[in-house]
Amino acid sequence: MEEYLRQAQIFQKRLSINPPPRKEARYLFFRMAGPIMQAKLQRFVDLTKVPTTFIHGNPHVDNYVRTSHGSAMMDFDRSRMGPYCWDIIRFLSSLSLRQEDNDEFLDHRVVEHFIDAYFIHFLYPDIPHKQLKMLKEATPERWQMNTREYLRANKKWARKMRAFRINSRSETVTQLLTKYLESRNELQLMNEFYVDEAGLTPGSLGKKHYILSLFPKNPDSHKDAILLDIKEVYEEKNNRFFYSPYEHHGLRMIEASKIFADGMEERLGYCTFHNKQYWGRQIPSFAVKVKKFLDKDELCDFATSVGSELGKGHRKGLKDPKMAELIEKDFQANFDRYLKISKLFTFEISLAFEAMRRKIQLYQDYKGW
Repeated sequence: MEEYLRQAQIFQKRLSINPPPRKEARYLFFRMAGPIMQAKLQRFVDLTKVPTTFIHGNPHVDNYVRTSHGSAMMDFDRSRMGPYCWDIIRFLSSLSLRQEDNDEFLDHRVVEHFIDAYFIHFLYPDIPHKQLKMLKEATPERWQMNTREYLRANKKWARKMRAFRINSRSETVTQLLTKYLESRNELQLMNEFYVDEAGLTPGSLGKKHYILSLFPKNPDSHKDAILLDIKEVYEEKNNRFFYSPYEHHGLRMIEASKIFADGMEERLGYCTFHNKQYWGRQIPSFAVKVKKFLDKDELCDFATSVGSELGKGHRKGLKDPKMAELIEKDFQANFDRYLKISKLFTFEISLAFEAMRRKIQLYQDYKGW
């Protein structure tokens, strides 16, 4: 638990700015603890015996998104080759910490939904993964109908861009956009659109996001505006069990998107700029996430949807098709063990979070003496 408590020092700074309620804060702590969980995994599992595939890397409830193209587990910053069991352990911990009613681990019915969905879609990867029912009925509001309305309403990404404005006609913006469009063979876009606004926003762990809004040069054009997010990628070091199969991390993220959420993201591209690697996409005007804590039926819904996506993705991500039989056998033989490890991680994180929370409370009480 010591590793989590060291992480708590960083987490306390975030809590002091705008502290959320206890359960929300605990889930945020879990999100930040992902790299620690991954580093500790080999203490509990002999990873030399676990089959490797292209993994999502960070499947948790807050990374599930519904857009006009469907719904899926997104955010492939931490995707790479790795033991398939990591995605399962990380996701089940996430699901347990998003329960509405109690602090116990997952009900057996939720786990059974995950097992069935994962196994069926691993065996039959051509079947589309299940869409989350609780987001299927979501419909766009007026400001989500197109990018022009989104910008006009000054929603999330527009707000971020405007809070950290930079010169939209600067050489930096032009060069970055050119390199990104070159990767997509879409340089002609610069003849049709101009950069209207630009922002350089801070992301998590200090990574940069260039957010650019593009408008048609022809004022009479009926084409919609384009909002781009070109962000500096995570460049985690390769190790014995987790590694990138690509030299450029932008390519790694594009490949992960094709494997796990094909067709969900628009205008995927990448580039290297000022010795930094970047990945880019078009920001959808309509994007909905699940913000609430979940009852048992909703947990089952989530387990089915993400189980099917991970099963399908793990099969598609195999570099050697012969490995499919090894994953199938390992899943049948060791799933119960992975479930227990997920439960252990969930307990450790909850314990570390409570210790940190009580320490903060003690300091606050001390100051009041």
